[in-house]
Amino acid sequence: MRTDVTLRGSKADQFERIQDHLEDRRGHDLSRTDVVGILMAEFEQDLEDDRRRHRSRP
Repeated sequence: MRTDVTLRGSKADQFERIQDHLEDRRGHDLSRTDVVGILMAEFEQDLEDDRRRHRSRP
């Protein structure tokens, strides 16, 4: 399976800012695919954290 995405204008600018930030944080260049993978993994981790918080509420 393959999914292609094209970003233009402010969304493309935002993606480049995020890519620059992640590269600075990790200390090396990242491919666009790497950046998307990191964003998806962090999003899924946030979802899991939310689920845990909701389960632990009295």
